[in-house]
Formats: sequence, structure tokens, C-alpha cells
Amino acid sequence: MFLTLAQQRRTIYQFTSQPVEAEKLTYCLQAAIWAPNHGLTQPWHFYVVGDKTKQKLTEVYATTRAAKRAKENTTEYDDIYAKACDRFLANPQVVVVGQQRCNDPIQTKEDYAACACAIQNFQLAAWEQGIGVQWSSGPIINEQQTYQILGLDSQQIELIGILYIGYAECVPDSTRKPLSEVVSYID
Repeated sequence: MFLTLAQQRRTIYQFTSQPVEAEKLTYCLQAAIWAPNHGLTQPWHFYVVGDKTKQKLTEVYATTRAAKRAKENTTEYDDIYAKACDRFLANPQVVVVGQQRCNDPIQTKEDYAACACAIQNFQLAAWEQGIGVQWSSGPIINEQQTYQILGLDSQQIELIGILYIGYAECVPDSTRKPLSEVVSYID
């Protein structure tokens, strides 16, 4: 049963407009916090974004996308900006994931791995309920304005991803390499 769930899970980029029920989101968050983490550091923090914050983050998202692709004060920039706003606002639910910072480089690496495991748990719990997720590590998470909007100190928390969540409009196909190409047995 678990292998089937893992094999069927997909990254979803387009969602229906149906909102994600609060109890289903809570279930995903509960699954996330049970991820393995070395020394039980529990380095993750999840920021569930409401409508007002989503509006503010939309501007940051659209600005970073447009600035990357076109010169400011051009029609092309304005078109990209408008499409980016529509795209961000089309995500029924947004959750930002942060990692507690520490000074030890080994613990930092272990903590990032733990956060990635938490995100995978979240995604599998969502998929089990018929909900799709896209884990993005796009430029919006590196913008100081994003930290300000969320009320975070970038010296204490590092944003490592945004989870776009909703019911899938379509589910893409996917394949993986066979085990024979990615596993070696060493005696």
C-alpha cells in the first residue's frame, strides 16, 4: 500500500479552485512533524498562509518572476507580472516551510534532510487524501521582503520551500529509472 502511494504521488502544478479543508491540511502537518530528525532537533516550522498574506506574497512572487525575464517598465514585464500574479493566486493553499538556523554545518545539513523528509511526509499525506502539492524552492524564498511579510528573522529561520497545495486539475505521468540503474550491491 505505501509503495503504491509513493509511486502514484505526483507534483501538481495546476489546481482546481476548490479550497483545501482545514482538517485535511492539519492531517498533512501532523504527518510532516513525524519525519525522522537526527537528535530530535525538529528543525522545521510551517507557516500556513492566509488570504491577506497571500496577497502580499503575490507581489513578491510576481516581481521576482518578471524581473528575471524582462526589463522593468516594459509591456513584456507587465505581462509576465500579471500572469505571475494569476498563477500565484490560483494556488488554493500556500504553506511556507522554514528551517531553524544553527551554527554547526553538520547539524545544518542533517536538519535540512529532516525538513525534506517532513515535506515528503506532508506530500504523501496530502496525496493519500486526493490533494496535490508542488514543493517550490523558487526565488521568492530568498527575498528579504518575504521574511518581512511573514514576520521572520532571516538570522533565525531559513526559508527552504513553499508548498502550493490543492486538488489537481490534471495528474501528469511520471517514470523512474529501474533499480538496476540506481542500486549497487557491494559485498
